[in-house]
Amino acid sequence: KCLNGYNSPPPNRNMNACGSSQYRAPFVDSSRGLTGIGAVLIANLISTLSVARDNLSRDGVYPKDAPSILDVYDFIIVGAGSAGSVVASRLSEVPHWNILLLEAGGDPPLDTEIPLLFHTLQRTDIDWNYETEPQDGMCLGMKGNRCPVPRGKVLGGSSSINAMLYVRGFKKDYDDWAIAGNKGWDYESVLPYFKKSEDMRSEEVMSINNFSNYHNTGGYLSVEQFKTQDPYVLSVIKASEELGYHKVNDINREEPYGFLESQGTLRNGTRCNTAKAFLGVAKNRPNLHVIKFATVTKILIKNTTNTAYGIQFRTKQGEIKLVRVSKEVIVCGGAINSPQILMLSGIGPRDHLMKMNIHPIFKDSRVGYNFQDHLIFFGAPFTLNASVENAPLITNIDAMYQYLRNGTGIFSTIGGSSVLGFINTKKLPRKTYNHNERPDIQFHHETRSKSSSGDKFKMFNLRKEISYLFNSLLTVSDILLPLPTLLNPKSRGKVQLKSSDPFESPKIFAGFYTDPKDLETMIRAIRFYQKLANTKVMKMLGTRLEHLDLPDCRKFSFDTREYWICALRHLSSTIYHPVGTCKMGPSSDPDAVVSPRLKVHGVKRLRAADASIMPDIVSGNINAATIMIGERAADFIKEDWLNKN
Repeated sequence: KCLNGYNSPPPNRNMNACGSSQYRAPFVDSSRGLTGIGAVLIANLISTLSVARDNLSRDGVYPKDAPSILDVYDFIIVGAGSAGSVVASRLSEVPHWNILLLEAGGDPPLDTEIPLLFHTLQRTDIDWNYETEPQDGMCLGMKGNRCPVPRGKVLGGSSSINAMLYVRGFKKDYDDWAIAGNKGWDYESVLPYFKKSEDMRSEEVMSINNFSNYHNTGGYLSVEQFKTQDPYVLSVIKASEELGYHKVNDINREEPYGFLESQGTLRNGTRCNTAKAFLGVAKNRPNLHVIKFATVTKILIKNTTNTAYGIQFRTKQGEIKLVRVSKEVIVCGGAINSPQILMLSGIGPRDHLMKMNIHPIFKDSRVGYNFQDHLIFFGAPFTLNASVENAPLITNIDAMYQYLRNGTGIFSTIGGSSVLGFINTKKLPRKTYNHNERPDIQFHHETRSKSSSGDKFKMFNLRKEISYLFNSLLTVSDILLPLPTLLNPKSRGKVQLKSSDPFESPKIFAGFYTDPKDLETMIRAIRFYQKLANTKVMKMLGTRLEHLDLPDCRKFSFDTREYWICALRHLSSTIYHPVGTCKMGPSSDPDAVVSPRLKVHGVKRLRAADASIMPDIVSGNINAATIMIGERAADFIKEDWLNKN
């Protein structure tokens, strides 16, 4: 509103400054003749807003809708998300290939550019608004016992609505993929593809020894260092050092154990989603056609040869169109949409497809199974009863002015969410770890201010009485909310069709905590954070673990193992990292859907390339790994078809 209407006077003489409920600035009527320093300040503000509006504008950044489409393309890519944008950009580098990219959403709106606003993008029209199905022992504190599963319905996919954390995972994650039969997916093999995408812009990271062994400059994807101004979470880093963990300088080396501030997919303080990064450089290529608001309803497959020959999709105007392909269809819809599209096309579990009145095109397939996600627990809030020395006092309008002028300040951050911790709850902290180990818990953080207004826990979809418990804490104190994140879940779920209607959301049976080992890991994480909160650094902040009086958990004494199990089943949710539903593996693996070269088993000229192919979830936020998968897929395709020609 500030950007689009800065030159229009508000209806009254007290203008609300960029949404601030605390700080109000008087509107200056220039017709009265403003002079002196006031005139200079107002002129500077208007000039800054004008330039900032141009800088944040998406005009010319994203590809335009193709005015017409061909009857036949060399390659058709379904989904312009974290992987699909990469695949489309890389394949269009071959000038004699015609590429069609279909996306169910449109261009990212302006508010996606500002990092601090990332929470506000969920439950909007650029989100698929998925939810898990009610299951015993999970999401019990949420409305309808359903956890929200936000997924981006927009160019850039979930990279346009996520927290922008750029975390690749651990060496062992990828080495284990290779050990399972996925040749070419070990850490040494995938590292060049992480580097290929990257344009590292952080001087701090670039100054570390052996920078070029792990990073790159000049790639399409801009990466910068987050610089939080949240004093509470910065104290967490100091507290972890008191416990024996070292501060990590680079999250994307082989062994980032400890606490640190993350790198992010940022460009000059704004979000760098994959559409901006990869399609921005390809938007004027005549061989790349992009159709927005196009929902793919089916992959066309010849039953006699099990060969993909095109796709069917619905346009924004409601027309159903068919387009043929001469080489391959590449499905990049993500861990929810990719299995849905495959099953609608007759590729999936035979019994399930028959129940949906869909004819299976070949033998049984485990499409939709192996669902995994990173669970977080948000039921251990700490109140903070002491002020932090030298904490910056800044109004919303000051912060917005700083951001628009320099791309810095609080609006260029994601608050406390950029401070992460990686620990192994079974091992004491030590200076080094070997390559055969990985953490079992990642800590994210949220902070909430006593002075804030509204429901500050809305994103969790909490039942009214439980939301009240959280918000009532804010009447007396600021809150530090650690979010222990289960990195290597043993539990598995599945995605199934609700019906044969392609416009009906699929069912997500997340299966959280179906393996009791996951509960035990989370309890150890809670105990660890209690120790961290008891350090001298945190005690100076007056940290106190608060008892949330959950009605269903009153039969258990607070802080007992039984209480925490009850709380975990009520107040655990996803941190929006679904993977695994089109599992990668060799043909000898009965659960594998795609080969190590990402070809769908049993179907010719069809691949999947996105987070759905991960055989096991990586130990960290998944966006970086998904982009790497897109890079890897594009090279596989080039190798196969250019060598063939």
